[in-house]
Amino acid sequence: MRTPTGWVLAVCLLAAGEVAAHHLDGNNTRITFEVERLGLGWFRAAFPEVSGEFVPASEGGGGQLSVSVRMASLESRSPYWNERLRSPQWLDAARYPEMSFRSTAIELEGTQRAQVRGELTLHGITRPLTLSITDIDCPEALAAPGDHCRFLGRGMLRRSDFGLPHGFWQGGDTVEIIVRGD
Repeated sequence: MRTPTGWVLAVCLLAAGEVAAHHLDGNNTRITFEVERLGLGWFRAAFPEVSGEFVPASEGGGGQLSVSVRMASLESRSPYWNERLRSPQWLDAARYPEMSFRSTAIELEGTQRAQVRGELTLHGITRPLTLSITDIDCPEALAAPGDHCRFLGRGMLRRSDFGLPHGFWQGGDTVEIIVRGD
């Protein structure tokens, strides 16, 4: 998924000491997901339509992050799987057009790492999700239009927690969410 993860950009901005609200979109944030079966990567897809905002706390910790992902934007390498995953049998993008993440806590671990805890709403169900952020690299001042932070965020969820199909023939229950700021 190319998505919900302007979250990491937000953490990077916090580490850089910025205090203004920062816009997140598909140009500066990529959200992908990967499903494994028998310990091997089985399926990968992305969500290119992402929007959100990060408002850091003025005193080096905390802040607020909110991100929305348009479910119908799902892209894989297969048109067959694109339509199948958007269908009512899987993500039901028509009924649940958006996936969202709202942070509840942002904990910096030095300048290169952070933990972002929050609530993920997917398929009409809200559950806690933690993103582990690494490789944070932010310019000291994000003043120019092309300035942005680089980062890598990872989180794990269980499809069964969100009422989504799972099991051996569907690739297992565990999904890894990968968020990159480029």
